[in-house]
Parts: sequence; C-alpha cells; structure tokens
Amino acid sequence: MTKYLLALLCTAFLTGCLSYREVELVGIRSMKLTHLDTKGFTATVGVEMKNPNGYKIQVKDPDVDLSINGIGVGKAMLDSNVVLKRRSTEVYRVPLRVNFQLDQAGILPGLATGFLTGSIKLGVKGTVVGKAGFVRKRFPFSDEQAIDLR
Repeated sequence: MTKYLLALLCTAFLTGCLSYREVELVGIRSMKLTHLDTKGFTATVGVEMKNPNGYKIQVKDPDVDLSINGIGVGKAMLDSNVVLKRRSTEVYRVPLRVNFQLDQAGILPGLATGFLTGSIKLGVKGTVVGKAGFVRKRFPFSDEQAIDLR
C-alpha cells in the first residue's frame, strides 16, 4: 500500500512541475545594426517575450527566416543563448548574425532604401527550442513590424 501511495505522490509532484503555458513573442521592439557587408550583417534586436511559467526558459537552436521589406534575406543565428526570466514580460536584447542567401542580390538596395526612409519592415518566422531543466519544447513564432532606424 505504501508503494502505491509513494508512486501516486511522485506522479502528482512531477505532473505539477511539468505544467507548461505557451511562451509568447509579443513583438520586435528595436533593431540596432552593428555590422553590414555584402555577405551579411550582425545586429542586436530587442524582442519582447512573455514567459507565464514559474521557471526560467533557455532559448536555443533557432531556425529563423528573416525578411526585410518583404524580401527573404536568410537564416538568423543567435550569437549567444537567451534566458527568459520566470513569470515576466520583458524586452530581451538578442545578438544575431545573418548570412545573406546567395540568390538575393536585391537585399542591399532594399536596406539602403530603408536607411534613406528611416524605417524597414522586419519579418521573422521560424521555430526555437525552449529548455527548462530536462524538458525541451520546440515552438513556432512569426512576427512582422516596422522598425525605426533613426
């Protein structure tokens, strides 16, 4: 009888620890270009994220397609891991690197137009892995926002 009671308590305890609520990408709040050349660029993007869970979540293994003014520019790669604080909605500074796709010769004129007008439309779509302890979950996201470059 005590074995069954112990098993029931362990199951209840583990089930409570594993409750998960979806992390939400609230929006892109800023973008600071740190380097640009014909091969790609590096930037720091301010991303507002909401983590309603009672534990930190480490964001890793991104598969992110980036577009600027509706033109696909390539895959974005994180330069460092991002850790979402528990029960919070915050803007996280995300350093990323983008290597231009070889077939996208029109990217630089589009960026130049954005710099002249003072804004670009930045689109992100993809998935990332959220990790908390031993539990991993891949979740999709998508957002498109106008970014003021001034």
